[in-house]
Amino acid sequence: MPRTLPPRVLLLLLVLPSLALGADLQPLQLTGLDAELATNVRAHLSLESMSAAQRTRVSETRLSYLLRVAPDEARQGLEPFGYYDAVITPEVIRDGDKVTVRLAVALGEPVRVRALDVAVSAPGADDDLVAQRVAGFMPRVGDVFQSAVYEANKAAIARALGERGYFDGQLRARRVDVTRADHAADIALAWDSGVRYRLGAVTFVGQQLRDGVLDPLVPWTAGEPFDQQRLLELQQSLLDTDFFSGIELQPAPEKAVDHVVPVTVTLVPAKRSVYNLGLRYGTDSGAGVNARLERRWLNDRGHKLLLDLNIAQFKSNVTAQYKIPAFRWLDGWLTYQASLREEQIQDLSTQTVDLAVTRSGRWRRWNLLAGLNYKRERADSLSNDQHDYYTVVFPSVWGQWKTSDDPNTPRRALGLTLEARAGSASLGSDVDFLQVRAEGRWIRGFGPGNRLLLRGELGTTVVDDFTRLPPSLRFYAGGDHSVRGFGYKEIGTVDGKLFGGKHLAVASAEFEHMFTPVWGAAVFIDAGDAFDDQFDAHVGVGAGLRWRSPVGPVRVDIASDVSENDPGLRLHISVGPDL
Repeated sequence: MPRTLPPRVLLLLLVLPSLALGADLQPLQLTGLDAELATNVRAHLSLESMSAAQRTRVSETRLSYLLRVAPDEARQGLEPFGYYDAVITPEVIRDGDKVTVRLAVALGEPVRVRALDVAVSAPGADDDLVAQRVAGFMPRVGDVFQSAVYEANKAAIARALGERGYFDGQLRARRVDVTRADHAADIALAWDSGVRYRLGAVTFVGQQLRDGVLDPLVPWTAGEPFDQQRLLELQQSLLDTDFFSGIELQPAPEKAVDHVVPVTVTLVPAKRSVYNLGLRYGTDSGAGVNARLERRWLNDRGHKLLLDLNIAQFKSNVTAQYKIPAFRWLDGWLTYQASLREEQIQDLSTQTVDLAVTRSGRWRRWNLLAGLNYKRERADSLSNDQHDYYTVVFPSVWGQWKTSDDPNTPRRALGLTLEARAGSASLGSDVDFLQVRAEGRWIRGFGPGNRLLLRGELGTTVVDDFTRLPPSLRFYAGGDHSVRGFGYKEIGTVDGKLFGGKHLAVASAEFEHMFTPVWGAAVFIDAGDAFDDQFDAHVGVGAGLRWRSPVGPVRVDIASDVSENDPGLRLHISVGPDL
């Protein structure tokens, strides 16, 4: 008589095929959650951590385990968002070998902050930055308790204490009590700030300059209260000198004596000489070549030399510049400059010699420049043999303020440039004059890839005899950076001859949309005039391509001078940042 197998063995034989083959696990279905919550829940689920190969051969034992732990894992993903009582219901849907797991989530009532007690002891409590972080602590009473928000704000207070020099500060009390039955969280945090340390002397290590040259850049005197912002200001000032390729600031609280912190600045000299040779093209200047030599320091006193040569179809210049550090006031430079420039526009050719002594500096967010200028200019009419000479000597002031979230293609930016110059016969000028100019730019991003760019420029001249003012000091409009659709300095022409205007008014509005991270398009309208008495709007409209290239934004525009009797099309190509 044949022997029969025990029941347990028969059961094992029936199960083995399914264990060997396994189930084909389909993508997980989550219901009841928004995108942010769903993403975090998936990050906590073992069901989602399996590779594609593992999902095709899931045993029943493994599947049973995954279903058993899924609710607890899902809750772990929800608790950081304040949901401590969520109900998770797993469901298995089978279609042959295919298995789909569905998790239905009922979030329930979130936990909200019921009590909040955040305190810092004196003297830290009286510090403006620390007090600001304490007063702005999130989450507030009544807010949903989110652990990420709580941790970020707790870290912000600790960071503020460090930035302001409370290096002995300690977190004495840290408690978050969550009462699930009441859906409430009670928060208690308390810091002992300790004393505020003070900034000490600075030691520069690795510099190629003589001792004392960099000392005026230090924005504090020994004994001032410690402030991380002062260190950042010093770092930026050192970067702006262009002397160094590496800058590392190292405050050493552990070496403090009487709570005075010594600061070591380790410097790596930059490449001493920089040579540039390249081709260039702009619709305003034409094709050309550029050669540049910069000697970042000539001697151990930090003097600089710059030689720059630009030769192009319509505009050429050569410039020599000698700069001396003037760091003791406004972190600036004393600059001696000489330049020779030649420019041809329509029927006018000019040759100009410029000599200038300038003093630059920084004040708050303003870059400032004041100077005394000498200009000798010859203007030749190409339509006849007439030529004129001009001589002006004038002091000038210039200031630029800007804020931007990106140096090349900002989504939030604002810039303002102001300039004034005044010439007098008593200084050797041919004519007395006063001229002021202002330019503003505003940029805002909205929606994915969209930006609105606005630009405006105003200028005016007070002069008795405008004909004695050099053409290079008169106002013009038109060109890549003015009114597109018109040629470079085309607006300012009288009876077919380039003459310029006493006054200037230009406005521009542009909408840009990026289709990819580097390619986009824009539409724009520009309007303006360079005039003496009567403003006559010259309007250009057009569209163009935008390329965010490795060397900076590139703009290729086609514009039409729609305000003219016989509108035409003009190509404009420009490279450089928006602000």
